[in-house]
Amino acid sequence: MRSSNENDSLIVKIKQNRKKFIQNRTKSSSIVLDKPVSFWIKEDRLLNKKGKEFTIILRTRGCSWALGDSGGCSMCGYIGDSNIDPVDPEQILHQFEYAMKAKEHEIISSKDDFVLKIFNSGSFFDDEEIPENIRAKIYDKIKNYDKIKEVVIESRAEYLTESKLDAIQNALQDKYVEVAIGLESVDDHIRNNYINKGLLYDDFLKAVELCKEFNLGIRVYLLFKPPFLNEQAAIDDCINSVNTLINLHVNTISINPVNIQKGSYVEYLWYQNRYRPPWFYSLIKALKKILLSRRDEISTRIISDPSGAGTKRGIHNCLKRECNENMLSLLRNFVITQNVEDLLKDVPKCDCKLEYKLKKLYM
Repeated sequence: MRSSNENDSLIVKIKQNRKKFIQNRTKSSSIVLDKPVSFWIKEDRLLNKKGKEFTIILRTRGCSWALGDSGGCSMCGYIGDSNIDPVDPEQILHQFEYAMKAKEHEIISSKDDFVLKIFNSGSFFDDEEIPENIRAKIYDKIKNYDKIKEVVIESRAEYLTESKLDAIQNALQDKYVEVAIGLESVDDHIRNNYINKGLLYDDFLKAVELCKEFNLGIRVYLLFKPPFLNEQAAIDDCINSVNTLINLHVNTISINPVNIQKGSYVEYLWYQNRYRPPWFYSLIKALKKILLSRRDEISTRIISDPSGAGTKRGIHNCLKRECNENMLSLLRNFVITQNVEDLLKDVPKCDCKLEYKLKKLYM
């Protein structure tokens, strides 16, 4: 167990890495700031059926937690997608409009319904990132698209207020709205001493109750294999967290395996060979154990869309392409169908399974 002094040291190291990374970045031009970081459409699982997701990543000033004295979360490098300096609110709106216009025909002509995910590498409800009047204009744009049935935004718990939740609920009352909160683990010690999240579980529960008061869905992000946990500890933490959240009746659980992001403290550990991204074997094992033990009582949607999967920086087994693609295919099929049987299908065995079994208690 890490002491408070060790946690102070962790914060210092996170801040050092963050400062160095930010200093090496160049400021974005005004042209770049009129376009989002990225946007795409792909197949996804809606709340009760298959559909498509339309994801837009807006470029804002960045996460206040990462830019403040805390230094941010140990695994996060999303500050690299941010502008650091304030972004003109109208430019943020232009970014959203640019993406919507670019994909408008594809959305309208599709036979599928859509979930719109709006990310800004921070908190959607942080007025320092996205002011209230810009949020209202974004809501007005979304209302015009009948094909968009679900909307997902993400925010740290401290930015959730009655007025902000009331505004989004009233504006988008014909759509299912889900507020995503990065809890990472139900264990306070893991979350705040290993991840540096700055969030207590009791405060998360208050945020959940507030969302429920306004009939908003709750999506919870869990981090799979935070730093300082080996594979078995990661499995145990995931199982405990998912079961706890299922009992809490949250709507969606998104399990996010750590990927090595530039400028993060986890990248520093990775370069020192003190951290390895999780194995696919561990994630699949955790999911099987959860789903098989509660097969007939789970109404919560459980999803996972790993970044960098199959690479050295993302979740992977060995680095054989076929091995990782087989595991990723299992995971993707399960996410779309929500059927545990898709996780039980046989895949070609790989020699790396023995290595994994030998190392999972100390990797």
